Amino acid sequence: MADKVQEKVLVLCVDRDNDLYQKTGITSPVIGREECLRAAENLAIADPEEADANAIFAAIKEYDNLTAKGFKPEIAIVTGTFEGGVEADIKIRRELSKVLENFRAGGIIFVSDGVEDEILVPVIQSLAPILSVKRVVIKHSKSVEESYMIIGKYLKMLVFDPRYSRYFLGLPGVFLLVFATLIYFNLVTEALIGILFFLGILFIIRGFSIDKVIGEVKKLTPSSYIRIFSIFGMLIMYVIAFYRGGVGLGATTEFKNVITNPSQLLEYFPFLLGIFLENALIYMWFGAGIYYVGQILRAFIKDTFYKVFRYTIGIITLALLYFPFLELSQVLKDPNRNPFSVVSTILIGLSLLFVIISFTYIRISEKRRERTEYVKKDAGDTGSI
Repeated sequence: MADKVQEKVLVLCVDRDNDLYQKTGITSPVIGREECLRAAENLAIADPEEADANAIFAAIKEYDNLTAKGFKPEIAIVTGTFEGGVEADIKIRRELSKVLENFRAGGIIFVSDGVEDEILVPVIQSLAPILSVKRVVIKHSKSVEESYMIIGKYLKMLVFDPRYSRYFLGLPGVFLLVFATLIYFNLVTEALIGILFFLGILFIIRGFSIDKVIGEVKKLTPSSYIRIFSIFGMLIMYVIAFYRGGVGLGATTEFKNVITNPSQLLEYFPFLLGIFLENALIYMWFGAGIYYVGQILRAFIKDTFYKVFRYTIGIITLALLYFPFLELSQVLKDPNRNPFSVVSTILIGLSLLFVIISFTYIRISEKRRERTEYVKKDAGDTGSI
């Protein structure tokens, strides 16, 4: 027991954002149990939801427990500043030094609301060792206060960081200025339409990364331009194909019947599909052909003969498949039409494609063999010299 009496312990409660002074007018440091109890009661009355008040009450309870166990404790409250930051930590250190001058404690029991322990521990340890840390958390108060701290941090970044303030403050400022100007001239409707139109364009540009695509234009190679042209050409042809197919469908009585009575869709679907293919097929094939031609030109530029051969075969396949699909559209339109025409055109196209690929493959193999023999002969001649 004698050792406990000789051991002086300081129970310390820290209010870093100085809510104690802001809400009650009590200045720090507050030393002694009665003074700390009065400060806690005044703070709790001023703001019953204040976490710092609970922390002070917890510190008083810890003081009473230590006294009952035979220690010789003291209790104190020190505060920082409303702005926080370095100034708050300097004020806390200065006030704690003042407390320790009057009460030379062998160690400190730090009572905290659990939010800023990591920030305050080094400040306190620079003056006296911390024996224990008591965290006081009142039903979600820790998570809520941490959320407030995070939100405050990001709001400060949005306001003062030039990388974000131009979007968070700059663009809204422009909108507000334009909107106010148009309202002044009684153009409210035009203002709303203009702002919505501008926001729509802005969202599309950012959402589809169009700004990055435009920024990459300088890095495009000639083959990239060909690829872009071929892709857009193909898309345009497909738009035309669907438009022509839709026009063809709209001109039929069957389509009008389906619109008025959707239950007839299954009955008329083969006929409508045949009409759509008949009107759209040529444009769809032209679109695919444009893409293949673009890929062949890119392969020529990059000097990749294998890809030239592959896309050329693709164009030939596309051409040979056109007639079977055209015949298919006629069969779908007329169920009484002999489907053998479709089968025969597919077989003829497959035969022609096989002959073309076989002939091309033989020629490529001969060229490779001739090239290999030429390289070996040239190497042999060089070696004999």
